[in-house]
Amino acid sequence: MTTEPLNPSVAPLYQERFAENTAGIIAAITACIVAAGGAVVAYPSNTAGVIQALLDLRSAISTGGSAGVAAFLPVTAGETLQPGDAVYMGVDGLVYKASNTGTRAEANVLGIAREAAAASGSVVVVCRGKVSGLTGLSTGADYFLGLSGGYGSTAPVGGGVYLTMVGQALSPTEIDVQPQTPLFLN
Repeated sequence: MTTEPLNPSVAPLYQERFAENTAGIIAAITACIVAAGGAVVAYPSNTAGVIQALLDLRSAISTGGSAGVAAFLPVTAGETLQPGDAVYMGVDGLVYKASNTGTRAEANVLGIAREAAAASGSVVVVCRGKVSGLTGLSTGADYFLGLSGGYGSTAPVGGGVYLTMVGQALSPTEIDVQPQTPLFLN
């Protein structure tokens, strides 16, 4: 490998350095942007290009991609579901309304039902990304799992319940689904 000329003021501290691979860094970030559903533009092979690519990656991750791409999972409902219900996957492979007062499995949110479904009916679950058509959300607030597929902006406290973040409100009618691992509160 070739080495980069050393800055005399840092040579005693850092010794030999390798040349930067800015184009390789940008290519790796670009691959992540595409995987997150974002739009890729041409980035210059310099520090400014790396920064712009990182900003575009952040935007793609936080919004589910510029094209509204999210992680969808077509599954079968184990019970009647309404649009916006937080769900978990049962051991039978069906999805049910998640709850923070049941078992750890019931508090392990898979995502949010995108539409209504009857028991044994097909439903699409948004596992990561934006869900629209909801009501009463507080923009910017984090939402935590409650009872029977519900969620609220107040985190549960006390013992015997699970703390599970479901997502963050993007507007009064949209939530960015970002389920996290349940934490049991003693």
